[in-house]
Amino acid sequence: MNFKAPQLLSFAPPILEIPAHQTWHRVQRAKAGRGSVRLKGYVLAPTGGLTGRFDLADEPMAYLADSPETALYESVFRREVRSCHWDRLLERSMMTIETRASLRLADLRGLEERYPVLQSMRYETSQKFAQDCRQQGLHGILYASAQHPHHSCVCLFKAGIEKTRKLITFALVEPGTGNLLRSAANAARGSQVPIVRE
Repeated sequence: MNFKAPQLLSFAPPILEIPAHQTWHRVQRAKAGRGSVRLKGYVLAPTGGLTGRFDLADEPMAYLADSPETALYESVFRREVRSCHWDRLLERSMMTIETRASLRLADLRGLEERYPVLQSMRYETSQKFAQDCRQQGLHGILYASAQHPHHSCVCLFKAGIEKTRKLITFALVEPGTGNLLRSAANAARGSQVPIVRE
């Protein structure tokens, strides 16, 4: 018996307008790698890789979180990670950004129970949804963190990225001392992911 699974696109999520001067956080490579996209202080994954939940095939995306710890849980200390190599921390930094204008976002928070695909590893549906949101002129998508309960993340399309500015960037490992950034130490402790040096 054949049946068609319900599509995420079968509903119209609420549109939320968040005001200017909101701060968000992002873990990113300290230095751009081959194919990386540099834009307004962001070091973004190469366009078209389609490895992120809301990635678009034809423009770079920026994934941000509502706290430094959430950004770390989402990018470094994920639930499925068994260990984190010290070099991975050395290669990354924490960037804090501020929105310079209001952003119109599709708000998916709270819809995870009805649409478990929102937190699954099956990205084709959510990527198609992102494409539709961009075509509607939205700046990005607001969603619940799958790694840090009761926290939020946002992915910004290029139009949303253009409405932000970098406030500050910190290395995850302080040069000269080898000390972890406080939020990185908190996330490592909270996740209990061991940091290995060999």
